[in-house]
Amino acid sequence: MIFRSNLFSFRSLLHYRRCYSSSQLHDVYIYNSTNKALEKFEPKYPGTIFWYSCGPTVYDSSHIGHASTYVTFDIIHRILKHVFNYNIVLMMGITDIDDKIIQRSQKEQVHYLEISKKYEQEFIGDMQKLNVQPPTIYARVSDHIPLIINFIQKLIDDKFAYACPSGSVYFDMNRYGEKNEYKHHRMNEQGVSSLETDILNEKRNIRDFALWKGRDESSHELKFKSPWGYGRPGWHIECSVMASRTFGSHLDIHSGGLDLVFPHHANEILQSTAYHEIKTWAKYWLHAGLLNTKSMDEKMSKSLNNTILIRDMLKTYTSTQFRLFCLMHDYRSPRSFESAAIQQALFVDKLFKAFFDTVQACQKGLVDISSLSEAETISKIRNTQDEIVDVLANNFDTPSAMTHLQELVHWINSHMNYDIRDNENSIKNTPTCALYLAVDFIQSWLQIFGIDMSISGHQNQNTSSDRILLENVVEKSVQFRTNIRDISRRRSVTNEDNPKKVILQECDDYRLQMKYLGIDIKDRHQGSTWSFKK
Repeated sequence: MIFRSNLFSFRSLLHYRRCYSSSQLHDVYIYNSTNKALEKFEPKYPGTIFWYSCGPTVYDSSHIGHASTYVTFDIIHRILKHVFNYNIVLMMGITDIDDKIIQRSQKEQVHYLEISKKYEQEFIGDMQKLNVQPPTIYARVSDHIPLIINFIQKLIDDKFAYACPSGSVYFDMNRYGEKNEYKHHRMNEQGVSSLETDILNEKRNIRDFALWKGRDESSHELKFKSPWGYGRPGWHIECSVMASRTFGSHLDIHSGGLDLVFPHHANEILQSTAYHEIKTWAKYWLHAGLLNTKSMDEKMSKSLNNTILIRDMLKTYTSTQFRLFCLMHDYRSPRSFESAAIQQALFVDKLFKAFFDTVQACQKGLVDISSLSEAETISKIRNTQDEIVDVLANNFDTPSAMTHLQELVHWINSHMNYDIRDNENSIKNTPTCALYLAVDFIQSWLQIFGIDMSISGHQNQNTSSDRILLENVVEKSVQFRTNIRDISRRRSVTNEDNPKKVILQECDDYRLQMKYLGIDIKDRHQGSTWSFKK
């Protein structure tokens, strides 16, 4: 038997809840990193979200630190869309012009776009394997060079930036401070915002940061012509320009990893509010906790040479197991990819699959559920639904949501009896519809979170027909074995004087069932052979 999730039925249940609740829509609260507080989520346009996500710098293969961030935000995206019914325009910025990309292209003696395109496609492929939904729009730095130059020029015209003889352009922190508070901007441990310490002497203020990095016209490295001379964009300006191109002067959500808070996002706030002449550019800033090594003291990073590539991780664990790992951690908190945390995800994976298998056994009358109240089960499901929606509305508390799903399974399991010898007849007359409602409910929630367990945990739809055949063969084989065991235990023998005849009849019936499934079994003198029917 195959369970197929019915997402529509669950959405109808949510719709029913909303129509007959005291409030039309459930209030959602989000932790806003800029204000360091939990705030009621109120996008500019009710029911609509404009969202920009910092994407990868595509100079190498993606690792599970990237996977953790993007799976986490994919879960939040799905919750906002499918649970709270928001329409979402999501843009992801792809940094395809960067010093590391250029260095790699020079080393391999290929065009820089050949490097960036290769690893961008690899990244997109990795996201597909992890069931991360693609954004509405991919934006690439290489497609926005003229807009970046125009953006910088306006900052210069408005006195928020200045050009140097080298051709570099810097954001003027003193000028900004005269007009605005820059509470989001702080100095790092070295007191330097720029990545290039060799040109500090041309900056007016140690906190000024590069918008455009000047390059000598005669150099052979990548450069673009601008009013200030040849060069290429600074890192921070790229995201501001790409987001502004699509969303203008307002974003509802800006997201990224916790390591981007400073200087990247801090500088984005400065240059974007200066450009648009507003106090608030992105209303809510969401930052995902970093995936650390086993020590929890060291983040996973290519520069630290402690990464596990996504494709290597998927050789050991499934995408479902990794997503469960993410679901069971608070999205803002650091998480460690170590044995105990992984084993917890594996346990939950097995718990749900075992529950679905047990429900199949109940349908066959192999498990006693006579003590399971249908009305009480339905009530429990409805209560669990309300509890899950409530915790998700509280800053996307997926660990609590997963706990509620597990508690529902444990509660149903506690009413099951696997010893059926004394009441076999009554078991087969016990309705199982409430169990299937529970299966649909759990599978629907998992599907909302991006997990498909509708085909016994197997996500390859291309092999579903082969799997159906295999399941039918196994089903008949197990039933045949059960019948033989019953005969041996003298529970099903109708002719006590001739059990051998009954066994042979079972063998003939099994052969006939296999024929219906397209398998020919022929009895030979030395044994039996089989073949697929032509």
